[in-house]
Amino acid sequence: MNGEWVQWILPIALTLITLIIGYLLGSKRQKKQTLQGHITKIAREEYPSLFDELRRNSEQLDNYLNHPFVTFNFPKLDQLYNRGLEEFIRKHHKDLFSAIDSFRNNILPKFKDFNSLGKESRIKVRDIWSNCLSKSLPREVAEVSNAIAQNLLTTMNPHNVLSLLLNGKDEEIRNKIEGCILGNIHIYQKIRKRPFVIKGQTKVINYDEIFQALMDKAKLDIAKIVDKHKELKKQNDNEVRGKLLPLLKKYISNPI
Repeated sequence: MNGEWVQWILPIALTLITLIIGYLLGSKRQKKQTLQGHITKIAREEYPSLFDELRRNSEQLDNYLNHPFVTFNFPKLDQLYNRGLEEFIRKHHKDLFSAIDSFRNNILPKFKDFNSLGKESRIKVRDIWSNCLSKSLPREVAEVSNAIAQNLLTTMNPHNVLSLLLNGKDEEIRNKIEGCILGNIHIYQKIRKRPFVIKGQTKVINYDEIFQALMDKAKLDIAKIVDKHKELKKQNDNEVRGKLLPLLKKYISNPI
């Protein structure tokens, strides 16, 4: 009887064990597939926009000396941390997380400082130039000093000289300063409805002297921007172009 019972129960037990093992293996496989799908989805939805953001800012940094009226910002990177996705990256793509976190802690603050430096330096040079022009121009037209300084350092103005200053193009700077002074005096004369003359003779403006004075006043601030740009570009080339962008490209193509 006992032998018959064993013969009857053993196949049932083996079948149940097989079913349980199959279920566990299937469940594990399904969980693995679900996780892989989640990793792939996050990587292909989040990484491309971060890649584009880092590449865009890198290109703006490359071209900064010729196109300095830009602001460096990284909203996608901020969004990743605000949503807690850095923990996902840390868990599944450790080398990428290390590169992203290093950038965020070590280079991002320098981009923010560079934004501030560019803005503050333009304002400082504009104010210094306005004061210098008010003393250098004849008193009859000294009122346009602020407008001239503003035009010389304002984006989209035909007399803007900031990129020329950053690239040391003195002759072009001098021509633009002269053109800006003449243009503003002409507008001033039309508004005041009186010519800019002294005793029947056009009053002489020493453009060479004014140019040199303005250049001397701006020298230190412009040099600081150029030096900081060089330093930041070197770090960005090493960390972003050399490490971070290749890793993002790798995981966009092969998330698993």
